[in-house]
Amino acid sequence: MMRTVQRTLVLLVLASVACQAPSAVPATAEGDAASTAGGSVMEFDLASLDGGKISPRDLGEDLILIDFWATWCGPCHLQADILAKLYPELKSRGVEFLAVSLGEPEAVVREFVVDRPFAYPVLVDPNDYIAGKYGIFVLPTVVMLDREGTIMYVHEGISTASRLTSAIDEILSRQASEGSSDRRTARDKGAEVFAS
Repeated sequence: MMRTVQRTLVLLVLASVACQAPSAVPATAEGDAASTAGGSVMEFDLASLDGGKISPRDLGEDLILIDFWATWCGPCHLQADILAKLYPELKSRGVEFLAVSLGEPEAVVREFVVDRPFAYPVLVDPNDYIAGKYGIFVLPTVVMLDREGTIMYVHEGISTASRLTSAIDEILSRQASEGSSDRRTARDKGAEVFAS
């Protein structure tokens, strides 16, 4: 009986922590995602499950929220549930979402999405290109980019709804107060406080 309780507790603890991304990240990675918040630009062009390729810059929204995840990652499923509830309201405020699956074949991701559909585009990065280039070592990781692709927010592990809406409110407020003609870099604006 005691062993069963201990095993259950261990499983609960493991399920509550973030999943480690596969170790396919080369030693030459440019740094971890959290250290790039506040000035670095994230650029990529990945295949979408809907066909074609998508780049965050193609979306044309003021803010892009990217959820890096994998089908095998339990905490990623919880993150997706949180984002699914937030998406309708945030979409109406000019925030677009992307889900980027890391390190898995498209067929695996497609099969998963049949049972757990996303309301926003799902992109696949089967070779962990983004994980290596931007140092995404923990899943889930949520990254927010402004219209120019500047990294405004990074959080490794599960981001709560309140944490996300607070960060989004702050970023959109700053964008509105600066106007489109007077944008400074995120580091000048102090966005590094959003990295966690």
